[in-house]
Amino acid sequence: MAELQSKPEAISLLTNTRDITLLKKIETTKLIDDWNTNLRIDITDELKGHKVVYLYQCNQTKLRFFLPLDVAGSSQLYEQLEKFDWYYMPHKWEHDVAIQDLQGCQYILEIGAGRGTFIERLRGDMGIDAQGIELNQSALQYAHERNIPVEQFDLYDFAQQQAGHFDAVCSFQVLEHVSDPKGFLEASIQLLKPGGKLILAVPNFESFPKHYQKNLLDQPPHHITQWCHRTFKSLPSLFPLKIERFRVEPLASYHVDWYIEIQESRLSEHHPLQTLMSRMLHRVVKPILHRSAFVRSLITGHTLYVVFLKLE
Repeated sequence: MAELQSKPEAISLLTNTRDITLLKKIETTKLIDDWNTNLRIDITDELKGHKVVYLYQCNQTKLRFFLPLDVAGSSQLYEQLEKFDWYYMPHKWEHDVAIQDLQGCQYILEIGAGRGTFIERLRGDMGIDAQGIELNQSALQYAHERNIPVEQFDLYDFAQQQAGHFDAVCSFQVLEHVSDPKGFLEASIQLLKPGGKLILAVPNFESFPKHYQKNLLDQPPHHITQWCHRTFKSLPSLFPLKIERFRVEPLASYHVDWYIEIQESRLSEHHPLQTLMSRMLHRVVKPILHRSAFVRSLITGHTLYVVFLKLE
């Protein structure tokens, strides 16, 4: 296959340069059909009439991103997705890890706080002055009904108003949805005090879901960017940040069935042992993974977690 060339009008979302590579293009008719078939959601309007979306990689930072940017999902899309029980999970691995890293912090902001479950936990369990900002109207209503301080603010306006106010800014499973990650990171840093913590958790595109051909939620209009360890390692060269630590989520118990499904999909139908290997996955491997947290800990899971410190 001839090497794909990047379009001249496309630039990296982090470096603003044309040092990028076109990885693939996706027909939007296929996206629309797949979303209708698998999720019963019509994304036609979300794709703004575009015939094709393009997946690029920034050669300097290894960030992967989709263009055009106006295919980023609307609030109406997320209101449809939250009807699924699995979409807003009240308890997340990254919340448990962040609790440890937020010891000693007094003023905390969560960007994209959803229904405010993490804010509620910080205020209730730790007595921390935590607040959140969110755009999803139904999530805001849920938080307000429970007196959780989550408000609707534009991030960039809020950063101007509250510059240097927070000891920590957190964002969990949000950055991958943002069409302007550079501006998002700059605003997040602006909100921090010098030495403050920026805590980010995103799907790790180098983990097992990368083998899932029908991973619709890791494509537009749901995700606009894809992140990996190397991308986060590049950020201190672009922003006034220092990496404090990385964590990688082990395979979660609620992802075991998905993990097995993906491994099974990788088996060649023409392999002579395909049937036997499929049975082994379901009858041996899956029960072990469900029972043993230790075995799951040996497998790289869904989420990549990183803590940055804002330079003085």
